[in-house]
Amino acid sequence: MRERGQVEPGTVLAGYRIVRRLGRGGMAGVYLATEVSTSRQVALKVLGPDLAADPAFRRRFVREAELASALTHPNIVPVSGHGETADGTLWLAMPYVAGTDADAELRAGRMPPARAVRIVTEIAAALDHAHSNGLLHGDVKPANFLLSADRGGRALLADFGVARGLRDGDPGGGTGVVLVTAAYAAPEMLRGKHCDARTDVYALGGSLFRLLTGKPPFFDAASKDDTVRSHLHRPPPRVTRFAPWLPAQLDDVIGTALAKDPANRYRTAGDLARAAAAALPA
Repeated sequence: MRERGQVEPGTVLAGYRIVRRLGRGGMAGVYLATEVSTSRQVALKVLGPDLAADPAFRRRFVREAELASALTHPNIVPVSGHGETADGTLWLAMPYVAGTDADAELRAGRMPPARAVRIVTEIAAALDHAHSNGLLHGDVKPANFLLSADRGGRALLADFGVARGLRDGDPGGGTGVVLVTAAYAAPEMLRGKHCDARTDVYALGGSLFRLLTGKPPFFDAASKDDTVRSHLHRPPPRVTRFAPWLPAQLDDVIGTALAKDPANRYRTAGDLARAAAAALPA
């Protein structure tokens, strides 16, 4: 049965012909599509009708997509176009990256620690660049770490199209709508409080935990609500409890990255990545 808001293969939307669906989150579908005028392949993100019906979110979407379009970095999947169709559908286009993502690679088997830290180091460089340009990603997670098949295996951070401006610090961008993956979300984001670069640092720390252990932080939570409570109140999990062969220094790295108080976290994503690299044996 066709899902509400799903775009069928063969449909032409905003000059892009839909080939197939790549994935779907709670708020949007992502499709492999071909730009009709150039035959260029893109990943086309089509926001769901519930978000599209929110005027405040529509304004935020346009503002932040324009900011994201200006980001240029070797570890960022850029936003190459965005807009609204005649029927009010919001969309944005990104170059299609052939390969896999870190979440899918983990489902296939354990990731070597050195590879995990290299991926986090490259994603950290992307985040620091975005933060220096006034953007908070807001949904840092392994599924958004694309691992290119044709660029030397480089890690690229995707999904900047619904990023948030750092100036207002509002996780919902003034819309009341917070797009977040609870498994990696910082306490201040879950509470709807002021967010800054350290909010992404928290999520990057949780992602590093997943890359090292195969499990997200608080994976044992019984429900999404329990996951939220765990981020708010439980101490950070120890990496060595689930991967005892790893150096104990990584427990300290994860503990700092997942500190409840942003003031106790690493100041930048790069600081986290350097600490993780230093914790591994030479």
